[in-house]
Amino acid sequence: MRWKFLALTVLSVASLAWCQEAKDSLQQIAQSVGIISGVWFAFGSYLVVAAWVSIVSALLPEWVNKKAQVVQTQSARSFLFGLIVVVVLGIFIAVLGEVGKAAPPAGALAVILLLALLTAYSLGWVPVTWVIGRRIAAAMGWERTDLMVALVGALALHLLIFFPFIGWAFLLYWAVVAVGTWIVRS
Repeated sequence: MRWKFLALTVLSVASLAWCQEAKDSLQQIAQSVGIISGVWFAFGSYLVVAAWVSIVSALLPEWVNKKAQVVQTQSARSFLFGLIVVVVLGIFIAVLGEVGKAAPPAGALAVILLLALLTAYSLGWVPVTWVIGRRIAAAMGWERTDLMVALVGALALHLLIFFPFIGWAFLLYWAVVAVGTWIVRS
């Protein structure tokens, strides 16, 4: 009887240890997959931003240069007007979204306003990347003024995502400036 009890005890302890070891291995694999997917997401999302900056810069070069000049010279004013637009549209979107639960046309208007805000942001982001890229190029002593400068600016802004709070605040500032470039005239 003792031998059976001893054998069952050893078997249960060994199986428990095996399960714990397998769990640790699975957790390590899951963490590795999470890190790898995060890196691929960051890389893939930068490629989307770089493609967007390239396309808008190629299709609207005069507009991008004019708005980059606005960002360069009047970024505080662009931030102020952008903040007003983001807050006012945010309030309208929230209110219309709630009213849209009872009246669907109001919800559709909220979606249209949200898309307008996102369009203003995404188009205004291109001149911001040019300005940041030019500042980096000037600091590094580069003589380049072509699309590579904008792509370096986009990369620098994209990498700020990985710096909690300070990087996020910096990105939020430039995102609001991107919206404000639509209002401020050069």
